[in-house]
Amino acid sequence: MGIGGGSIGWGQKLSFGTGHVLNDLCASVWFSYLLVYLQYVLLIPSGLSGIILLIGQVADAIATPLVGILSDHGQCCCIGGQNLCNYGKRKIWHLIGSICVIVSFPLMFVGCMGLCESSNGIGYLVILIALVCVFQFGWASAQISHLAMIPELTHVEAERDELNIIRFSFDIITDILVYAIALLIFAQSSHSLSQVTAENGVDFMVLAISITGIGIVFTIIFHVGVNEKPIKIERPPAILGTAAVTLKSQWLGWFYNWHFYRVGVLYTAARLAHNTSIVFVPLYLQETKQSAEMLALIPLVMNVAGLIGSGLLKITIKLYGKKASYGMASLMGLISCIWLVIDINLSENASALDPSLGPPSSDNAQFYLLASMMGGGAAMVVILSLTSAADLIDSNTETSAFVYGCMSFCDKMSSGIMVAVIQGLHSWVCQDGCTYFYAQVLIYGVGIPFIFVIISSLLGPKSQGNHVEAKDVKNYGTCRTEETTSLIEYVH
Repeated sequence: MGIGGGSIGWGQKLSFGTGHVLNDLCASVWFSYLLVYLQYVLLIPSGLSGIILLIGQVADAIATPLVGILSDHGQCCCIGGQNLCNYGKRKIWHLIGSICVIVSFPLMFVGCMGLCESSNGIGYLVILIALVCVFQFGWASAQISHLAMIPELTHVEAERDELNIIRFSFDIITDILVYAIALLIFAQSSHSLSQVTAENGVDFMVLAISITGIGIVFTIIFHVGVNEKPIKIERPPAILGTAAVTLKSQWLGWFYNWHFYRVGVLYTAARLAHNTSIVFVPLYLQETKQSAEMLALIPLVMNVAGLIGSGLLKITIKLYGKKASYGMASLMGLISCIWLVIDINLSENASALDPSLGPPSSDNAQFYLLASMMGGGAAMVVILSLTSAADLIDSNTETSAFVYGCMSFCDKMSSGIMVAVIQGLHSWVCQDGCTYFYAQVLIYGVGIPFIFVIISSLLGPKSQGNHVEAKDVKNYGTCRTEETTSLIEYVH
């Protein structure tokens, strides 16, 4: 039994947390280092690098709702006539996705394999894009199936929040592990004191292989330690008697609930703030001519701050509620953006007087603090947005993968388009070099999503502590209203 009379014990909770470690390890490298690897190691133009990342995000976005629908249906592959869904309709998709990630991810960082010189590198680009699509399909399959298990493992709101916090705490810990390994690899490299160049290709390959091996171990722990047995939720008699209710009708019912759109905006904005920071901080460091070690140190500091923030969230939610927690986390992120604005203006004025002065935040101690506030705030709003999504689903576990799939679709598409547009602009306006381009990206690309997080969280149901008022709970889920109206009645 879990604490406080919960339905699941700590062994299950911790085993569940390991289920996304492989994805988190690969995502850290994907977002933080892919563009650096493509631009500075393989010497692919920034615009084309952005398009490659966009293709991956689009593949992820398309796969996410499709896997969600198939997972909700319980449709799995069959081998020898035996339905693999007996293994668990969520766990089997998680296994399929993990295999795709394990096979494809390391191959993305093995270099050109002699194909860059032939046919102007088109052959390599085709193979790279194919690997990216396989990787993103696998990543989406593991992500959605893992998220969809949360409302099925427990119907207790406090435990759902706890599972989300544990899940994201593992995310932060694995991010820290990635950057610690990267720091070790880059520090031992003969090029550690200079910017990343084509000579660092082997370093990225060792990094990709190392984290994939670690991810395999945690994936095995998840599949051995988690027993997928959905909690049986008692439904109102009106719903139990509706034999004609179909999954398709229940999916459609979500589009009649305005909280579905509000939480979608909240989740997407939180992810944009987080993704923008981890994608463009390394590029900002390259732009300001920092050493290769800094490409590991600064993201490491950001994720340590995120880990501390995730640990504080349970306390702030209990004492002040989720809305106040959203406000505190977003304010922390906004302060870092304002700080960077002031820093740029001061640096520009100082450089006009003395051209030998460095770029904004060239003082490492100052940028460590700025990055910790940005990373901590972004991590906290992502965790909060996941708890809001779990609250939205509540007892409607049969459509949980669909809900997470729709929100993740918006997240992946918006992130991919944003990166592609920014990289396209960079290749256009920075042909002769830029000093402050990626600093401006961090200011607006992180600051604006934080503002949307604040607005969309304020529009949510009234809450006291971490308990939503009874009246609002009835209107918050799709299967329950004040008159216990079934989801299907929204459609018909």
